[in-house]
Amino acid sequence: MRNPLRRTDARIARLEAEVAELMGSVEENRRLNERLSDVLDVVTELLVPAVDRDDARLQSALESLQAARKRAT
Repeated sequence: MRNPLRRTDARIARLEAEVAELMGSVEENRRLNERLSDVLDVVTELLVPAVDRDDARLQSALESLQAARKRAT
């Protein structure tokens, strides 16, 4: 005869492992979304100055892009 408590314990352990894996995926997704947001901010800063041709503003945006790339790696 099977022990129902052992099956329940095994199921709980499996579910806890799945939840931990999902939480890891959610955290990775948050980091990726943050990086994407940083890149979009920089791209926006690059496009606007390119139209305005404000070299100081363009240089600042390029420096922000370099900083974002360093944080991403």
